Amino acid sequence: MKNKELNYYDEFIKNVDICCKISNILKQHTENFQNENAKETEEMVHKLENDADLNLHHIKNYLVKDFLPPIDREDIILLVNKIDDVVDNLDEVIIDLNIFNVKVLREDFKEYTQLIDKACLKLKEMMSNFKNSKKYEETKSIIIDINHLEEQGDRLFEKSIKNLYDNETNSIEISKWHNIYECVENCMDSCECVADYVEEILMKNA
Repeated sequence: MKNKELNYYDEFIKNVDICCKISNILKQHTENFQNENAKETEEMVHKLENDADLNLHHIKNYLVKDFLPPIDREDIILLVNKIDDVVDNLDEVIIDLNIFNVKVLREDFKEYTQLIDKACLKLKEMMSNFKNSKKYEETKSIIIDINHLEEQGDRLFEKSIKNLYDNETNSIEISKWHNIYECVENCMDSCECVADYVEEILMKNA
């Protein structure tokens, strides 16, 4: 019996949906922050990250045997890896909050988690349009939105780092928060990388 054909576009959406679930958990964790919940939140996110990894391997295993995928094999591999980078970076933020034993959140960090959540939701919107060539212009518009969110993240990162070094006197807190800010910045960068690569694939196949 022939194996069920894999819809790669639906698989991309599955893993981007996991990004959205994790970013929402991060946002909720931040808005209702309690240090004692950090480990429980980390375990919840780690389970989602495992789901994303399983799906990633499922896609790659199918691709090995697929005679004629809808887009270049290299593009599928690179795209799923870039989506996986978003998952891993989100996971790393949660891990850092736990291992650094953060007890009080900085206000600008909360702004960052809202930006990340918006970027992930835009990724899902973009990926839902990706397989439909008739939505090329709409997809490009969403990609521009993600680029703008990443630019907002860059400005917030600069402001946060400057504020940290201008006003924090505890060297441990400086080191801790510099690390966390870099981690959330990586989340925004990886979202933009997914969007930019989708744009590259669209242009290649136009």
